Amino acid sequence: MNVLTVNILDMIAENGEIGTSNDLSTFSCRTNDEINDFIKNKAIDFARRKLSVTYLVFDPTDGQLLGYFTLAHKAIDIDGKNLSNTIKRKLVRYSRQDDETDTYTISAFLLAQFGKNYAVDDGKRIRGSELMDCALDILLDIQHRIGGSVVYLDAEDRPKLTSFYEKEVRFKRFGERYSDGDGVKYLQYMRML
Repeated sequence: MNVLTVNILDMIAENGEIGTSNDLSTFSCRTNDEINDFIKNKAIDFARRKLSVTYLVFDPTDGQLLGYFTLAHKAIDIDGKNLSNTIKRKLVRYSRQDDETDTYTISAFLLAQFGKNYAVDDGKRIRGSELMDCALDILLDIQHRIGGSVVYLDAEDRPKLTSFYEKEVRFKRFGERYSDGDGVKYLQYMRML
């Protein structure tokens, strides 16, 4: 699928915050209210404050918003007990290793939000793997410019999401966390670029 990926900061510069907000209001993710809330109520503010940057993926033929993803960077601790020796050898190059606890502290790219627009007709809707390709293209460009090698994300513990991240886009699970705010269990995934 031919798509156009736009940095939300560029869109704000061209259309202003109100115009950008109006464009974002067309987004609808039927499977996750948090994805809807972020794009409609937080993405502009987070980008303006440089907390994270959202990338909008459009159909270049008709301008429909197909999906979005949000990127940031963050230090994380990765427990080595669930990792293969090959991944451990790669991580050692980019992290601080604690031999006693078998953990790796690393600065990584965070795929903070990721969602496709279900307001788009089925025949034109972007597939999750295509949206992930857009995110990885941006991350590979960032890697080329500044370095880095690990991208990670948190996903709700739901079979469809687990299958997507593990089988379809080849992320490796390295841990889990519980959100005190909403009581949800999140699985943590990583992938080397």
